[in-house]
Parts: sequence; C-alpha cells; structure tokens
Amino acid sequence: MTMKTKSFTYILPLMAHFIDLRKRNLVNTFIGCSNYPELDNHIFLLYKFHGTKEYILYEEQLENNTLFEKKFDPDKEHVMFAFRVPEDYQDIYDQFKAGKYSEFPEDYKIQIFKYHNIISAEHKVAKVLFKHPDLREELEERIGVEIPENMEVSSIPDMNLEIY
Repeated sequence: MTMKTKSFTYILPLMAHFIDLRKRNLVNTFIGCSNYPELDNHIFLLYKFHGTKEYILYEEQLENNTLFEKKFDPDKEHVMFAFRVPEDYQDIYDQFKAGKYSEFPEDYKIQIFKYHNIISAEHKVAKVLFKHPDLREELEERIGVEIPENMEVSSIPDMNLEIY
C-alpha cells in the first residue's frame, strides 16, 4: 500500500466542498505533477481506473466540475484529475505549502477532522494542527534538539512526495 501524502491529509478535505469526493478508488492526492509544471497551483486526485458504469459516471461528474482543469492517464491502471484551487481556499493552500498547518482557520481544521473521521484529540493530525506539546516533546527526543513553541510540529511538505 502506498503511503498517503500530506496533500491527502490536509488539502483533499477542502475539495469536499466542491466535489462529491469518493474515497473508493482514490489512491492519493498531490499538489503538482512534474509532467504538467504549468499546473503548479492545482490539486491532483489520482484514482485507480475501473471500467464499471458507476465509475465512468463518476469520472464524468468530476470532469463537469467548474474547478476541473485536466484529466490524463499516468499509466494503464490510473487516472489523474487536476483541479484549480478554489479561490476562497488559496490562503489555506499556500499555508499548506509553507508547512503552516496550525495557522489553518479553525473551521477548516474541523473540516479536516470531519472528512477523515478524526474524533480524538490524541490523533496525530489533531496534534499537528494544534501544535500539541506531547508531539513537540516526542520530536525533541527523537532529534535531540529543543523545538521552540512557535514552530510547527510537522515538517513542511516534501515536494518530492507531494508532486506526482
């Protein structure tokens, strides 16, 4: 199983306002694609292709979305959909790219919790979003360096992983 990107965790939920997102067949989420550098301010959803009528109808639904920009097949088994970043969410997208997770608006943090069914304050995503002291301590022990309280407790997105 492929490790999910930080884009999957922190960016995918913002698309839920604009798209009927189905996690079934959704492989991962990216904020760029090396083959399409001109789409650098976009959100990419990678789906595993299925030839069922239901899946084909879902593809059509995605393509008819007002934010839809491009569809391509990166290989024989997958389909990638590129969407423009919704205007009202550009600040969140930029904060994400800068690794400023705790600066997301409170209502967007709740949106992330709801989308991923996070119900515990002990969940790692919750600890990252609220710069939880336990996570800071754990990181300090792991790297052997004191982390200032104003610093985030998760690294900035690694573009080698976040760009397809």
